[in-house]
Amino acid sequence: MYQIMKTIKILNKCYVFGVFLLIILALNSKNSFALDSQKSEFGVYFGNKLYEERHPVDNSFFMSQDGWMMGLIGNYETYTNDLYSGFKYQLGYGQVDYTSAGTGTMTGIPDYQLEGTGYIGIPIDLNDNRLTLFGGLGYRYLLNASGLKQSSTGHSGYDRESRYMYVPLGLNYEISSTNDSYWELRGEYLHFLYGQQTSKLGQVSANYSDITNDQEEGSGIKLRAKFHFDSNSGIEGYIDFWDIADSKLDVTGNFMEPRNTTSETGIRYFKKY
Repeated sequence: MYQIMKTIKILNKCYVFGVFLLIILALNSKNSFALDSQKSEFGVYFGNKLYEERHPVDNSFFMSQDGWMMGLIGNYETYTNDLYSGFKYQLGYGQVDYTSAGTGTMTGIPDYQLEGTGYIGIPIDLNDNRLTLFGGLGYRYLLNASGLKQSSTGHSGYDRESRYMYVPLGLNYEISSTNDSYWELRGEYLHFLYGQQTSKLGQVSANYSDITNDQEEGSGIKLRAKFHFDSNSGIEGYIDFWDIADSKLDVTGNFMEPRNTTSETGIRYFKKY
């Protein structure tokens, strides 16, 4: 049954990606404005974040963390006739509220996030518009710092560190305009390579040791809709989603990180330099 559900999820993501491709191709228009051959961007972002864990046996609700994130973003990309390369990063801080099925609630938990991704691909000219097919390699780090805090039921929190390595596969479509303003749409399927979750249980009691769980299965998706106001600035809406399967047991054979999902939606403002 698990393999069937996994296949269905993959097909659903392929469907979403296909619809996204059809939409951007439908927006194709003929004009003569030259698209940027190099992009250097720096900006800020603000968004909502929802993290959920499911019970490993019956997939019922286990816990969630819901809140906001804000931070800095950067983007550097170059295009030639037959090669695309780029690097994107973001540094974020936020606060989330914890809700669980059995250990109460907790508010104002700090979240710190760092992510960087390198890309390489092939640009294709389409009636002065540009479609780029690409792959790459990405790294995501998250610190959920609930250590030294207590829930509404008196349970102690602890810091949790999450690390992902992944391969993005996707496309980017730029719709040329008659002036400096234009649309840019992007979709990425995120192939999960490896993850590691560290739980600082030693912060709860000296009788506990910190535990580390390896994560080997999962996937994600990123969708972007960017509007360049002119040659100086722009705005971007984004959706990020991760679905990570149950982890391996830790070295003691007693602890496992349950299946979890993370969704982030928000808006970014950037300046070009």
